[in-house]
Amino acid sequence: MNAEECTQGCCGVSRRRNVSDCFDRGLRRNRAEPYEISGETMRDANGLEAQFSLKIENGLLEAVRFKVTSCVALTAYAEVLAEEAEKLSLSSAGAITPLNLVDLLEGVPLFRRDRANLAVAALRSAISTATLQLGVPNESRLHLRHATA
Repeated sequence: MNAEECTQGCCGVSRRRNVSDCFDRGLRRNRAEPYEISGETMRDANGLEAQFSLKIENGLLEAVRFKVTSCVALTAYAEVLAEEAEKLSLSSAGAITPLNLVDLLEGVPLFRRDRANLAVAALRSAISTATLQLGVPNESRLHLRHATA
């Protein structure tokens, strides 16, 4: 295999981020068995569903899998989100926004870009579950108190 054929990013070539390529990779990930830590199945107004599962090691997302309904844009967004979230801390992965996904993925029609919201909500649900199950401190809940005289 040469660098032009590689889709893994190991040959110095970054992964392609168009709908077709992300959908193809996402189909493979969508078929994989979920990890033990899974979020709730999230649903949108169109009846689409998404659920993410996580493998966590040393406080980082070692691997991410998902199950989504058959929608090309949703599968592609879920794949981009999984690729971006892997190797990040829970808080960093939770900070990825739907707008980030829209910017990262080329070729999604305007009327399908709302699928990014569903993908992000599903990942955040899995992160919340992980936080509760593993006792990982949720940095967003930390508050500083000012000393009083």
